[in-house]
Amino acid sequence: MQKYEGTRTFMDTVTKEKDIGVLFDSHLSFNEHIQTQVNKANKIVGLIRRTFKFLDMHTFKLLFKALVRPILEYSSCIWNPYKKKDIETIENVQRRATKMLPGLNQLAYHDRLQLLQMPTLRFRRLRGDLIEMYKIMAGIYDNRVTQDLFQINNRHQTRGHSLKIVKQSCRLDVRKNYFTQRIVTNWNNLPENVINATSVNNFKNRLDRFLEHHPMKYNKDMDYTIT
Repeated sequence: MQKYEGTRTFMDTVTKEKDIGVLFDSHLSFNEHIQTQVNKANKIVGLIRRTFKFLDMHTFKLLFKALVRPILEYSSCIWNPYKKKDIETIENVQRRATKMLPGLNQLAYHDRLQLLQMPTLRFRRLRGDLIEMYKIMAGIYDNRVTQDLFQINNRHQTRGHSLKIVKQSCRLDVRKNYFTQRIVTNWNNLPENVINATSVNNFKNRLDRFLEHHPMKYNKDMDYTIT
């Protein structure tokens, strides 16, 4: 660790910093944050396994949604991974957990999810991104913070909704997968009746109905682009 001495102030050089519960590293890879959250979630899954001698589907879903999923989804719009190894690391928590249920351990992962009506964690992060985007566009967050995040596409549109945004060009993968970049295509591809929701809960309901039968809901390996 190096120290730079000014007239009165010492500044430390650090390679990582935790803020609002998210561990930022100097490369913005969030690898350590993801592994930390996965470890926490796996401990809770282990606690559930040791505590309950028998789990039916209803009880499992209640426990997993209340105790495990929030750990893996907290502030995910900030650290949402794009590398396959990180996506797999997170998804493996739910994959292993669903095997605890009697009679399901022989089924393929996507079949277990369909039976349980539980989407992939990757799908949940996409849904979370879209909800955050709605909050920004609807002015729910402080406009002083969000006003320069996106640029409305004011060109004449013959297709799509009225709140399409411009996608900026970028070179680095880390930039391409930053929230303000990765959300653009999926947001622009939503139908008008979803975008025009009157509240956050109304948007969630309309979005869930729109994506209800989308094949990516239970398949983590698909292209996660809304069409």
